[in-house]
Amino acid sequence: MAIARRACTSIAAISLLLCYSAVVSCEVTTGEATGEFNVSAANARANAINRGILDPTAKVFNVLQFGAKPGDKEDRHNIDSNHMAFVKAFEAACHHEGKGRLVIPRGTFVLGPVTFMGPCNNTPLIVQIQGTIKAITDISEFPGQGEEWVNFQNINGLVVTGSGTFDGQGASCWKYRDTKNDNNAPGQRLPANIQFVEVSNAIVRGITSVNSKGFHYFITGCKNIRLYHLNIIAPDESPNTDGIHISQSDVVKIAKSYIGTGDDCVGMIRGSSNVSVKKVTCGPGHGISVGSLGKYDNEADVKGIIVKDCTLVGTQNGLRIKTYEGKSASRASSMIFQDIVMKDVKHPIIIDQFYGGKDKKMVALGMNSSVAFLSFLYITCVMSASWQPTPAPEPNSPVSSPDPEANSPEPSPATLADSPETQLPPTAEGLFDVTDYGAEPDGETETSSAFLEAWNAACSHNGDTTFYIPEGTFLLGPVSITGPCHNNQPPKIVIKGTLMAPPNLSAFPDTNWIVFQDLHGINISGGNGEVPNIDAQGEVEAWKRNSCSKSEKCNKLITSLRFNNVSHGTISNIAVSNSKGFHVAFLDCDNINVYNVSISSPGDSPNTDGIHVGMSTNINITSSNIGAGDDCISIGPGSSNISVADVKCGPGHGISIGSLGKYTDEEDVVGINVRNCTITGTQNGVRVKTWPGAPASRASNLMFTDIVMINVSNPIIIDQEYCPSNSCKSTSEPSLVKLSDIHFKNISGTYNTESGVTLLCSSGVPCENIHLIDINLNPTEPETPREGRFNVKGVVNGLEILNSSF
Repeated sequence: MAIARRACTSIAAISLLLCYSAVVSCEVTTGEATGEFNVSAANARANAINRGILDPTAKVFNVLQFGAKPGDKEDRHNIDSNHMAFVKAFEAACHHEGKGRLVIPRGTFVLGPVTFMGPCNNTPLIVQIQGTIKAITDISEFPGQGEEWVNFQNINGLVVTGSGTFDGQGASCWKYRDTKNDNNAPGQRLPANIQFVEVSNAIVRGITSVNSKGFHYFITGCKNIRLYHLNIIAPDESPNTDGIHISQSDVVKIAKSYIGTGDDCVGMIRGSSNVSVKKVTCGPGHGISVGSLGKYDNEADVKGIIVKDCTLVGTQNGLRIKTYEGKSASRASSMIFQDIVMKDVKHPIIIDQFYGGKDKKMVALGMNSSVAFLSFLYITCVMSASWQPTPAPEPNSPVSSPDPEANSPEPSPATLADSPETQLPPTAEGLFDVTDYGAEPDGETETSSAFLEAWNAACSHNGDTTFYIPEGTFLLGPVSITGPCHNNQPPKIVIKGTLMAPPNLSAFPDTNWIVFQDLHGINISGGNGEVPNIDAQGEVEAWKRNSCSKSEKCNKLITSLRFNNVSHGTISNIAVSNSKGFHVAFLDCDNINVYNVSISSPGDSPNTDGIHVGMSTNINITSSNIGAGDDCISIGPGSSNISVADVKCGPGHGISIGSLGKYTDEEDVVGINVRNCTITGTQNGVRVKTWPGAPASRASNLMFTDIVMINVSNPIIIDQEYCPSNSCKSTSEPSLVKLSDIHFKNISGTYNTESGVTLLCSSGVPCENIHLIDINLNPTEPETPREGRFNVKGVVNGLEILNSSF
């Protein structure tokens, strides 16, 4: 029999990318809420509170001071006292002019339904929960559907954090919702543990919710809500105890949480948009669901759903989209389910547009069905049986609290089971992941506060530590990673994700983006596999405003990575791109090894030196590719024992010593060794450059050996008349920088300028002991006059040319 009515609820643009079997390119809008609420700073503050680091400037509003009565018995006097105390304490904190923190201390507090109503004066309002809050068991004291247990309403800027527990004591009431496993049967929906209504810019972190009468978290009419490190626990037979239920809300992010309940771990219904669920372990329960949809008239659409890096264990369903049959029209679109691991799941992938039908056969024979599929892509996979997820905790088993001072038998956050590809290093005790401190890998949320919070925690930790930046894109403002650290041993820094600088120069108060300072024994690595990128986005604004080619007084140049007073360090397996100024700079550093580093920016990007070294000793740069808009490597005053080997350079201005002599009292340059390098398409090859009229200093023992030049301008050049942008104070005065003992040996290849070797030495302080040995350079234009290929000016004492042609 033909279906009587067309589908009204349509499922559009769904991609199920499971078990890493394939990649589908999808774009989902995940816009951020605007305003002054700093997600990174607020999350870092929440994490600090959880670790016992409190803001001494914030006024504390402890419910005990307002008459709260701890105790686990349902004493009417205590219940009424607690309601009054909680409301008064909240109102005092909410309306306080300045920083305020509402505190529910250790202990157990029995509480009836309560509403915390905004708006509030201070943003964000901190609610710190250390103890256990127990719901009353008498269901008659709850007014009915729409009135939950603990309600936060009409608040802009809220942080709920701590190691505390909401215990809904649902076992006393679930019998009233006993629907014989049919959650659509008639009956009162029981109250949720926690409800957020018309709340915006909020963070919920570290809280445990157990045995709710109904939903554990109910989020409705909200904007920009983030939930991290939650434990949500109820028996698998508990009815309608959804972990997190989202309705008519935009930008909701759930991450790194354990959810095991009697219904959907996460449910996203009408009007849910831009919702992400990442690194969540789900089970028991009914899986992660979009819907049910279409139950009511005029439902708002669902769009922009991302479920990624999740593990489902023993659930009735895995990933589910469910809509009622024969209801009013609406849409669900732009949904991505990616990198999911399932273990012992009954229905791993299910789209059910007959949800609520009692007889599926009757539906197929002609009951009204609202079904339409648009651009549906299904990708199959074979699940591996070798990986075993971390077992979920028993719903009713007491576990010690993560707070070392807590003494109540409250459930603690469970160990999260990450999927194999995203599993973190095994030394979790010393692992400081920036996302645990509030960094959002979305490329839009500024994360400097979270990075600094994570670094400070790692730096002060007693023992081996790792400062970890996971996969994803992090928008990072200017930060200073400083030491010294505990026992003068800084954490190992592992970068897996992409770091992006703010594009506008106005975001930088000085001339640096990421600074590493006062550190001994630092190790920065991208690990194995794909090399992470540190992208300064110089092309957006900085290069367009750079006027240094015209004037010495130009706009500030921002160095991407600057190392100040860093010693005995290693930097490897990273990429740095599109710097606003220098890509990497070492100043006052000693004993640093740089290898397998990629640096890239266009050849016309102004002043974007690849690596700059100044006032430093024992710097080794090897096995790296550098292409920039200025020197691939520049070695400035005060540098000694610098080695450059196996480097590919180009585009750019070549490998340079200098410029020297720009400032008074510059220290000498001694012991530079550049060898086994290939230079391609650059404005210069190997160069020594000093300013005219420069005060006295020295550069000596400079070695350039085994170099290949490919279509290079000025392959070998000593320039003691260096004067970019006509910025010299005096061009008539000779440079007083003494150059001596300079060796060019076994240099071959091609060049595209008139001169293959140019020696512009000072007329005041002669170049001394210049050696050109085994030089074989050929012009790309064979008809270039031979008399111009060797250009010498000034005074040279001791020039040796052996077995050379250029």
